[in-house]
Amino acid sequence: MNQPFLWGGLLAFAVAAGSVRFVVGYPLLRRRSVRVGPVGAAAAAVSALALVFHCAAMFFGPWIDAVPLLQAPADMVRALGLGSHIAYWAPAAALVAAWRRVWWPALAAIVITLAGVGVTMYWPYPLVVHLAWLTAVIIVGSLIPTLLLRGPRAAA
Repeated sequence: MNQPFLWGGLLAFAVAAGSVRFVVGYPLLRRRSVRVGPVGAAAAAVSALALVFHCAAMFFGPWIDAVPLLQAPADMVRALGLGSHIAYWAPAAALVAAWRRVWWPALAAIVITLAGVGVTMYWPYPLVVHLAWLTAVIIVGSLIPTLLLRGPRAAA
């Protein structure tokens, strides 16, 4: 698998989805959309950043290690021990909790894809299987805010 192409494509997809949402100004599936309060939005943002850090620590170690104060937590993530499990599953659960009111098929999709990423990371699966689950979770995680989430100040 050509990982640079994969990561570049996923980054492009996430940026495109976010850009569409920003330009349009409202969720694309307005009838199915739900309002996320400030606490939920903050929890989702922090959770997403923690999950991105976890992934970056695994796949982009030299870049993460070059940032002061990030090498120790990145080493903990890469060790795949209890600390790594907590660093993955806690933000994954917090993201699901923050998005708990979204349309149930979307919530099911994020739960299933987050579980798929976690299982293929911590159990012995080929890298290509893990990368497929990562692709799925990044696509689903980019589409939910674009399609289904209204911001904290949005009208009810």
